[in-house]
Amino acid sequence: MSYVLPTLPAPAVPDIYEKSAETMNWLRTKIRVGYTDQRGPAWWAAGALTKDGTWDTIPDGSHFDGPVPMEVVLDLLDIPLVKGIVFAQYTDEDGQRQIATDTDTAPIINARTGQIFGYPKQGYKIHPYIETLKGFIDAITDDSDVGVGSVGLLRKDGVAFLQAVLPEHFEVAGYGYQPYLTAVTSADQTRKTTYGTGAKGAVCDNTVDAAVRGALTQLGIRHTRNSGVSVQAAREKLGIQLIQASDVIGDAIRELVEVKVSEKQFGQWLDLAVPLVNPDGTRKDGKGLTMAGNRRDEMTRLWTEDPKAAPWRNTGLGVLQVANTYRTWSGIVKGADGGRMEANFTHDVFGKTAKADTEAMELLAKVLA
Repeated sequence: MSYVLPTLPAPAVPDIYEKSAETMNWLRTKIRVGYTDQRGPAWWAAGALTKDGTWDTIPDGSHFDGPVPMEVVLDLLDIPLVKGIVFAQYTDEDGQRQIATDTDTAPIINARTGQIFGYPKQGYKIHPYIETLKGFIDAITDDSDVGVGSVGLLRKDGVAFLQAVLPEHFEVAGYGYQPYLTAVTSADQTRKTTYGTGAKGAVCDNTVDAAVRGALTQLGIRHTRNSGVSVQAAREKLGIQLIQASDVIGDAIRELVEVKVSEKQFGQWLDLAVPLVNPDGTRKDGKGLTMAGNRRDEMTRLWTEDPKAAPWRNTGLGVLQVANTYRTWSGIVKGADGGRMEANFTHDVFGKTAKADTEAMELLAKVLA
C-alpha cells in the first residue's frame, strides 16, 4: 500500500537556535533537499531564526518540489580535491633558515579554496565526490523512478553525502516510510566511503536501520591505494534495487510490530536503557538521579501519548520509536557546535543513529529472552 507522507514536524525554537547561527547558515547553503511538494521544507529551513532575532526565509535554490536536479547535485559536489606537499621551515645549527620536505605525507587540499583536509600518508586514495557518489548511484539503481532526495557537504566540505529515494511512499501496520540509499565519502579522513540502505519514518525524521540491519546490507570502502571498486562487485554486495528494499523494510517493520511488549516488559527495558542505579548497584543520587528520572518520564510519555511512538505501544516497533524519537528530539546534544539539528544530521549520516537503534533493540532482546 502506498500513500502520501504528512509534513514532518518542526523542532521548537530553542532547538533551531541553540548555540550559533553559523551552523544554520552552513545547513542552508551546503545542503539541497528534494520532494518538498510531498514533505515540505527541511526542518532547518522552515522559519530559521537569525542572529538579530528575525525569522529568515528558505534559501533560494536549496529546495525542490521533485528530486534535486542532477545539475544542482554536480555543482554542489564539484570540489576539486588534490594532493599537496608538506614543507617545514626551520633554523639549522648555523642559524640559517632551511626548508625540509616530508615525502611520506600528502595533504588533501581543496584546489579552489586552499582548505586543507588533513595530512594522510602517501598511500591515501582520494575518492572524488562526483565520481564516488553520483556516478555510483547512477550505475547501481537502474531505475528511472529513483531520484535524489538530498545532497550536501559537511565539515568545511571535508565530507559529502547523497541520498537517493523512491518518490513513492509505503505503509505497513500504520507505519509510513520511504526507502533510501545513502552514499557518504570524505576527504578529511573522518569517514570511509560507505553505501547503505534504510528508511525514513513518516511521523518523525526517524530511521528504522535497526529493524532492517539483518536484511539489508552495507558496503564500506577504505581510502587505500587499491580501493577502486567495480560497480558490479559493489552492486552484488549491496543488492540494491530500492523497490526490493522497500519490500524488505516492510517485512522488517511488520515483524517488529508482531513482537509483543507488555507494560512490565517496557518497564524492564527502561530499567536497562535508563537505569536508576550505578554500575556498582548503588542507587543514583543528585543530578544523576534527576536526569535519569526526567529521561524516563519523557520516554514513558512517548510510549503512552506521543503520536511518534504511542500508535505502536506494546510492540517492538513502539520501543524502537521511543528510543529513536527521544534521541532525535529530546536527548542531550554533545559535540555539535550548532546544536540539535547538526547533531541529528551528522549522527544519521555517520551511522551513529543506526548503532544506537541496534543497541536499543539488543536491550529489548534481553528483556524478551
